[in-house]
Amino acid sequence: MTDLNLKLEALERIQAQAHLTPREQARRRREREHTRARREQRVTYDLPPVLRRRLQALGEELRIPASQLAALAIGRFLNDYTAGAVDLGAYKQPSRSPRYDWNLHLPNEIIRGRRKKAVSD
Repeated sequence: MTDLNLKLEALERIQAQAHLTPREQARRRREREHTRARREQRVTYDLPPVLRRRLQALGEELRIPASQLAALAIGRFLNDYTAGAVDLGAYKQPSRSPRYDWNLHLPNEIIRGRRKKAVSD
């Protein structure tokens, strides 16, 4: 973004705030400070939609934030990988990107989950 665009955005923000009540201005200031404080904790990853939906559904079912479930899953994966319990070689495929040598191809059993076996009477 150019300096001119940044200045224009700042001017638009100032003009929009001029019409707000002092109480609303204070609320928005607190929201900005809260967002700024959380930046260190935030990250964005591209996830398959099915995996994202599964994580969201589990979070709702357990009444736990999906981000905390994701943090647990990532932490456990990193510990398992460090301990040698995970072999990424099984998932590696050459990448066409000049930035990466490999991509991971995740099988459906990881993305969609394992099907529960039907219990027969």
